[in-house]
Amino acid sequence: MFTHRKFSVYFSLILTLFVVFNFTVWHLYTKKLLTRDDDLATGDLARMGYISSAIHERTNSLTLPRQHITQPDAAIQTDLITIGDSFSRGNGWGPNRYYQDYIATKFNWNVLHIDQFPRTHSYNSTIIALANSGFFEKYPTKYILIESTQRKVVERFSRNQDYELTFPLAELETFYTSQENSDFTLPSISTINNGNFKFVLFNLFYHFSDRAFISNVHKTALNKQLFSIGNGKKLLYYHSDITSIKKNTPDSLNTVNQQLNDLAQFLKRKNIQLIFMPAVSKYDLYSEFIVNNKYPKDPFFDIIRPLEKEYIFIDTKAILLEELRKGELDIFFCDDTHWSNKASDAITTHMTNLLPDK
Repeated sequence: MFTHRKFSVYFSLILTLFVVFNFTVWHLYTKKLLTRDDDLATGDLARMGYISSAIHERTNSLTLPRQHITQPDAAIQTDLITIGDSFSRGNGWGPNRYYQDYIATKFNWNVLHIDQFPRTHSYNSTIIALANSGFFEKYPTKYILIESTQRKVVERFSRNQDYELTFPLAELETFYTSQENSDFTLPSISTINNGNFKFVLFNLFYHFSDRAFISNVHKTALNKQLFSIGNGKKLLYYHSDITSIKKNTPDSLNTVNQQLNDLAQFLKRKNIQLIFMPAVSKYDLYSEFIVNNKYPKDPFFDIIRPLEKEYIFIDTKAILLEELRKGELDIFFCDDTHWSNKASDAITTHMTNLLPDK
């Protein structure tokens, strides 16, 4: 007979096992995945995929002699303005996480980073609005660099632009002079959380599926060591690197190229040179080293590379693939969708061959 006493015993046992399970998994594995120390960073792919064995702990530090700024100053002659996504906000973390600081140091330039203006729909429209408002007369620059992760280029740069778009200069200045580096922060989380169960579930399923059936993170083998974590032959990459491939068609990328050419022509009237830097996806960059790769090749760079351009094109895939073929480790962090400071260094070194005013 199931008595109240037996129920209490079973309930207490289950509750104890539940607490012990969460406490053990949290302190051994998930705490370092789901929390972040101010001075020590881990990557988004390890966190999303609950793959503690891939964690590449790195110290956040800024040691380059010149660093970029995030607020315009009429007293400073800006050489380059950057606008872009998490790559431009240094979300790979670790040492010298901003590619802008490498540009500032190697070129001895003043580099300003700006975010997309909230009342615009794209980086292009932000730049157009700034140009029409008189912003570049008050805060002149020689170059504007647009960065975008490869998987979002088509959706970000295919839309036709309104080249009459403008906003009051005072409104733009209010936004940009209050702009600060907005670092991504993780939400606070308790010891008992569903991430502990996901950790066990995902790590079981990864034995049967390269994305654990339901994860947004793929885990696959490489044919050579390209990372410094573990044996260096495990690649993590984001599922959207695969799902976005179908967008990269000749028609769509011709449209992107034309939109960028139109913007470049528009900026030339302001004596500003446009630079476009698509950040190669981790899957695309490492795909030639994947063992028994079952996914299609991403044709993005093969299509856009030969197109006629009126802007300066930074071919991040060609630059970084050369580093991988030389055996350089950790061009991307093992546990992250973002490249490392090694990539920033290699890319900016290559830029010295592209920019006439260096």
